[in-house]
Amino acid sequence: MPGKVSIVIPVCNQVGYTRICMDYLRKNTDGCNTPFELVIIDNGSTDATGSFFKDLARDTDVRYIRNDRNLGPIIALNQGIKAARGDVVLTMHNDLVVFEEGWLKKIRDLLLSDASIGLVGLAGRKRIDKRGVVDEASLVHHLCNENLNAPMTLPYDEVAVLDGVSIAARKAVFEKIRCFDEVYGYMHFYDLDISLKSRKHGFKNVVINVEALHIFNGGVTRKTAAYKNLVPNDTKLLDHNAAIFFKKWRGDLPINILSKNS
Repeated sequence: MPGKVSIVIPVCNQVGYTRICMDYLRKNTDGCNTPFELVIIDNGSTDATGSFFKDLARDTDVRYIRNDRNLGPIIALNQGIKAARGDVVLTMHNDLVVFEEGWLKKIRDLLLSDASIGLVGLAGRKRIDKRGVVDEASLVHHLCNENLNAPMTLPYDEVAVLDGVSIAARKAVFEKIRCFDEVYGYMHFYDLDISLKSRKHGFKNVVINVEALHIFNGGVTRKTAAYKNLVPNDTKLLDHNAAIFFKKWRGDLPINILSKNS
C-alpha cells in the first residue's frame, strides 16, 4: 500500500515496557490517515510477550517473527527491515513512549516529500569529533527526559548522527545503504554508523520535532539478564565497537552541522 509505514520493534521479554510503548503508539497513530503494520522481532522471549502480540493482532496489523534465541537488537532490526512491506520503515525501541498525536504521519510525510533526507530520528547530535565521540551539548530532541538540554523548537533540524532509539527511512534508502552493520554485534555505534552511511550516500539526517519519552533515558536493555548473558562485559564491547567505528570513519571526521539559527 502506498504510504504505508512498517514499524519495526525488536523485543526480548520486558513485556511491561512493550505494553506501555504499544498503548501510546496506538493511541496517537491514526491508522486511517497513516496505514501501518507492526513488525515485531521477538528474540526468544520467555515472558508473556508472545501472547500479548497474539491478542494485539486481533485489531492491529501485526507481523510477529520469533527467533529461537536472542540474536541481539541489530540483527533483529535488519530482519524486520527485510520483512517490512511499507514504503517507509521506522525502527524503534520497545521502551520509547510517543506522546504526540499524528507523529507517524509527520515522519512519513517528511520522508516522502524530501528526497534529500535519508534518515529521520527523534534524537541526534550535530557534532562528532575527530575521535568519533559525539558532543552531547549538540543534542537535538524533544524527549521529555531529565538532564537533557532544552527541547528543539524547529519542525525538524539536520544533525550529523541519529540516536538509535528510533530511526526511519524510505525502505529503498535502507536497502541502498545496506541497513545496520552487524559487525557491531549486539549494541553500540550501529546508529552512528548508519548515520554516516546515509551521509556517504549523499543524504541528510534530520531529527523531527516529536514529543516522546525514552524510559530511564535508555539503557533498559543493557540492564537485563538476557543482555548480560550475551554481553558479559558491556564496557569491553563499547570500546571494541568504538575502535571499529573510528577505523571505518576516521577519514570523514570530524562533522559539525551548523544550527539553522547560527
